[in-house]
Amino acid sequence: MKAKGAMGGGVIACEDAFRRLIDGAPFVPRHIGIEPSKITAGIVSVEAGFDRGYLKKSRKSHQYLLAKIEAFRLEIASDKSNRSTKALEVRQVKEKLSVLENEIQVAHAQRDVVLAQNLQMYERIMELEQEVARIKQ
Repeated sequence: MKAKGAMGGGVIACEDAFRRLIDGAPFVPRHIGIEPSKITAGIVSVEAGFDRGYLKKSRKSHQYLLAKIEAFRLEIASDKSNRSTKALEVRQVKEKLSVLENEIQVAHAQRDVVLAQNLQMYERIMELEQEVARIKQ
């Protein structure tokens, strides 16, 4: 990699254009509001005032900037992938939570029925014990 001062003015202009695109402050009206994932070497070239094919892999002075652009695109794609994966995980956890909440409601209803039956049996046992005690007298 060459020092920044040794680079041609076109590469520096492209680096500045790339930074403006990342920051969301492009000069070219068509690039206003562009999604970060849509930033390509061609768009950077146009933003810098050159034709779409200005940045070339065959030019050593362009390789560093092209690598930065590609790394940025991969990072954006990775972030989107992580967000969609996390959204899926959140949805799955919410579904599990809903199932568990329903199971808890069923368990509470069953508990209430069993408690009512136990109370009825206890009352019946008390009645029978009183009847046995009365008969023994």
